[in-house]
Amino acid sequence: MSMLENDLRNCGDPASVSSTRKDGLLFVLALTTLIAGTLLLYEPVIHHGFINYDDGVYVSGNPRVLAGLSWKNVMWAFTTTYFSNWHPLTWLSYMLIGQFSKADPAGYHFANLILHTVNAALLFLVLCRGTSSLWRSFMVAAMFAVHPLNVESVAWISEQKNLLSTMFWLLSILAYGWYVLNPNWKRYLTVAGLFVLGLMAKPMVVTLPFVFLLLDYWPLQRMRFGFGQSRDTNPQSKDFFALLLEKVPLMMLSVASAVITVIAQKSGGAVKSATAYPFTVRLENALLAYAGYIYKTFWPSKLAIFYPHPGSTSAAWKIVLAAALLMLITWLVLRFKRQRYLRVGWFFYLGTLVPVIGLIQIGNQAMADRYAYIPLIGLFLMIVWSISEWVPATQVSKYLLRGACVGVLLALSWSTRIQLGYWQDNIALFSHALEVTSNNATAHVCLGSALAEKGRLDEAAYHFYSALVIKPNDEMAHFNLAAYRVYQGDREGALKEFQLALLYTQSNIAAANAHVQMAAIYSQMGDMEKSKAHYREAIQLDGMQYRAYLNLGVHLYLEGDLNGAISNLSHSLEIVPTSAAYFYLGQALERENRLVEALTAYRQALQISSDSTEIQNRIDAISRKQTTTPQERNPSIPY
Repeated sequence: MSMLENDLRNCGDPASVSSTRKDGLLFVLALTTLIAGTLLLYEPVIHHGFINYDDGVYVSGNPRVLAGLSWKNVMWAFTTTYFSNWHPLTWLSYMLIGQFSKADPAGYHFANLILHTVNAALLFLVLCRGTSSLWRSFMVAAMFAVHPLNVESVAWISEQKNLLSTMFWLLSILAYGWYVLNPNWKRYLTVAGLFVLGLMAKPMVVTLPFVFLLLDYWPLQRMRFGFGQSRDTNPQSKDFFALLLEKVPLMMLSVASAVITVIAQKSGGAVKSATAYPFTVRLENALLAYAGYIYKTFWPSKLAIFYPHPGSTSAAWKIVLAAALLMLITWLVLRFKRQRYLRVGWFFYLGTLVPVIGLIQIGNQAMADRYAYIPLIGLFLMIVWSISEWVPATQVSKYLLRGACVGVLLALSWSTRIQLGYWQDNIALFSHALEVTSNNATAHVCLGSALAEKGRLDEAAYHFYSALVIKPNDEMAHFNLAAYRVYQGDREGALKEFQLALLYTQSNIAAANAHVQMAAIYSQMGDMEKSKAHYREAIQLDGMQYRAYLNLGVHLYLEGDLNGAISNLSHSLEIVPTSAAYFYLGQALERENRLVEALTAYRQALQISSDSTEIQNRIDAISRKQTTTPQERNPSIPY
């Protein structure tokens, strides 16, 4: 602690990180402590499983990801808007892990842990390089590493996109600092390239050009607001409009990313219409969310994976208080003109939250812990730099201050460990969400699904009904309740619930899943025409529905439509190779007397299937045919 003590004692005159050998050793020690502490704190996450909220779509139920990297999957990653997003780099990241981990969640959790640790280290490096203040930078990076609000981004496999985009965002800032030292087009292209990679991981980083302008103001001090202003502080300073013009190409990238994102979100039904949340309601919730993140920064309690949107039910006094708080802080940071870091930290916080603050409503949440991952940095910067400048002017004991710094980090770490424990499984996570929030239909549905997976079906049904009491048009509650009806043997009741799910959902994936389930019920009822119609609807909505292709192919095979069967079964195999699809494809090819192709399909089925008797019989039958019919032999087929 003597190093922290020395820094705080001399915080008014921070030394350069690399000025002396001692400073270099201190930098290495601080960086090592930061990395080791982050890894140790989050180590339990590696032993956690998948979450039944989005993880299935992103990883555990995504055949593209589980199949790993291939040319076809890479092309898909760059061309798809699957799950209402265009983030090819995120898909490639998942596929790279899937190449080795398959459906084991440990590999994906480990990747998240490493990315968060890298981000904390990069943030430390960025601040050190930009401000030459080692221990202030360390404190900001340490708070970022251990704050409980960031648990969601690290512990949730689906949020790897948040961690990945932040890594490229921080690398872009480092590259921008490099560019500022010697502005030229090659260095500018490096900044732009890293920015593009960040956008391809998650479009929330669209505000980066705005962040660069803030950095020009402080700590780079490239910005001047008058032609007569002195350039003593920075000979390379420019007026605001020149710096703004410098960012135009980057802003164009932001606009392009925003357009792609809106198209992707609308195509998947994620953007809520103005009739669902009028602009006045969205504005009120945005004010509450801005204030809410500040509150949870200082008092990180009652954290949940999902905070339900209050709609128009928010109390007027809360909205007025939130607006007053934001205006008061804005007035204060503008008043203290010499403390440029206050303006940068505050407008950094406000600006980087704009894409996810809810003015354009995405989903049904009021706010989300993961959205604060980058914006929190601005608040941490304001806190640490303010305290560092305030301490020399007070008579606060250096030992008291040292203890306070350690105490803050320990308290945050303890809270993070507790919060991390809720993420160990679905039941713990969503039970906690119900404890700390109210009217949370999403938590009821996810908890019910988790209970159903454990065979506790009656308990699960209670939560599905509870969700519908809160939100009668919750499509996932109807979907899961339909599955419960199937368990009860009530097919007609199940079909009605699936119809309600289709009526209320705006998600193509959810609608496709409902059609697949309805097709299966109609098949059991003997109505093959309706069954085929629903399978076709599912395929139309979601090209990843390999089961729909498989079952439709089987229907067509049984009806004698061999060409249709071969086409659909082949599509199913392109998405996920299954024994059943290979077996029925082999039968369809055999009936068309394409024995060599049929034999290949049967052998593929044999490699996957655990029940090989029937498949082996078909292989033996074809082998006998080839023995008696020489012209059908093909010695190049491997036996």
